[in-house]
Amino acid sequence: MLVSSDDAETRVAILDNGQTTELYFDRKFKQSILGNIYVGRVENILPSLDAAFVDIGVEKNAFLYINEIVLDMDFEESENTPKKIQHILKPNQLVVVQVTKDPLKSKGARLTTFISIPGRYLVLAPYNDGIGVSRKLSDSERDSLRQITKEIKPKDYGIIVRTAARTADKNILKRDLKQLLRTWSEIQRKIAKSLKPMLINDEQPIVLRILRDLFSDDFKTIHVDSKEVKRDISRYFGNIGIRFSNIRLHPSPEDLFEDFNINEVIESAIERKVWLKSGGFIVIDYGEALTSIDVNTGKFTSNKNAAETILRTNLEAAEAISSQLRLRDIGGLIVIDFIDMVGEKDRQKVFEKFRQCLDKDKTKTEVLNFSKFGLLEMTRKNVSDGIIGTLCRPCTCCSGTGFVKSEETLKYSIERKIKALAVKNFEKAFFIKLNTTIACQVIGQGGRNLRAIENLTKKHIVIKGDDNMQMDELVVVSKGSYKEVEDSSKPFKTGDLLELFIEETYLHNSEDALARVDGYIIQIIGGKKFMGKRVKVEVKSISKTSAVAEIT
Repeated sequence: MLVSSDDAETRVAILDNGQTTELYFDRKFKQSILGNIYVGRVENILPSLDAAFVDIGVEKNAFLYINEIVLDMDFEESENTPKKIQHILKPNQLVVVQVTKDPLKSKGARLTTFISIPGRYLVLAPYNDGIGVSRKLSDSERDSLRQITKEIKPKDYGIIVRTAARTADKNILKRDLKQLLRTWSEIQRKIAKSLKPMLINDEQPIVLRILRDLFSDDFKTIHVDSKEVKRDISRYFGNIGIRFSNIRLHPSPEDLFEDFNINEVIESAIERKVWLKSGGFIVIDYGEALTSIDVNTGKFTSNKNAAETILRTNLEAAEAISSQLRLRDIGGLIVIDFIDMVGEKDRQKVFEKFRQCLDKDKTKTEVLNFSKFGLLEMTRKNVSDGIIGTLCRPCTCCSGTGFVKSEETLKYSIERKIKALAVKNFEKAFFIKLNTTIACQVIGQGGRNLRAIENLTKKHIVIKGDDNMQMDELVVVSKGSYKEVEDSSKPFKTGDLLELFIEETYLHNSEDALARVDGYIIQIIGGKKFMGKRVKVEVKSISKTSAVAEIT
């Protein structure tokens, strides 16, 4: 485990046999609120959805479904009567809620009133009264832990036994439960004093949260680059009774993630294409409704038949896809298009391989078998924005589609706009600015295309390029008479004194040189001997795209 932290961000990487399997990011100005407990105020009741919007004091109102509401024992409706949200909650009512899903994109956080307080070995459920034991434990372990839990469980409280309790004895579990009850008592005290939406209990910092949920005997070393983080981890292990001393403070002034090549992994995790060792590749596309993953043979060739090549590529892709789901924290509906396989036996091999690889994923997943179209559909619990949502934002040019109009398309569009502008206005001349690339295409070689537009519209048009403009942007700088536009389009007038940098020699006269101002080429008489220097000149004459000047 690697932990890199500074004042702005904490980054955590989990490595398995040298391969990065999971990445976590916690930023000061975009912290997760997952697991936080709030007193919220009901803002809106939505009877048609059996849900309510709840103000918990964050930017967006959170969402509470009816099946996430703990019903009071004196609830008036009979058991046979369908529950209705409007009969349970009222506007402006204060409710105690916990965040089960962070705000995602345009959606607010998801809430529940079934409060749960996680510890290292146990989870306390104050509004339940049952006992649950992790299904990842063996039957004998489950039976033993269930019996211990019955002996220590307080009345009217529910307890869930976590996988980490596998090696815990009764005393360790009692100590964990005691700490959870102390936390709940403090939460109740704060709730009693709350008169408005506010945070009641903040989840642990990301590093301690990951250790609480993921740490096991499989962890060999924890590398950190902060003395404070090392101290916090050591203190946490001491509090929960874990003896683990292999916490190493990174000795190098270099970036911890850089030394372990994690930054390279992060960069590859936001790429669309992922190459397989065999030469095949997978392509991951994020959509609003689902994430699609396509498998391709790419460069992979085999001396064996095509069916064997496809099977080997699909098996390798199954492993890579499961790794990418964890690494990128992709959630929601996922559709995978493996390479078509003719035999049902091969499809089952790929399906079983994929299911086996998903067993390493601690996030809840559900996979359906291949559809009649050869697609594999699955869901993965969506609890965060994933690495793309955390590290990236939609492209301002393509609005996240991945496509922009071609230069040719933009040229035709701009030409139509110029023609419409010339027809709709009575002015005789126009000075227009465009992106430099598009301006060159609209003007055409030797100004041929622009002259054709002028002949068609019977108007005088001056076009200048600007590198800072968007590709599809068109700005009318001025319009009016021929003289008015000509004057406004030129950055200087005849007789102006300028200080210019001599850039290059003039090919048509070896004694002269060239300078540029706002796209204008200025021929400087006798300027060759001043190459690479700044000189003062007087403008002698000006044409449409160039000028002549003499050194003063």
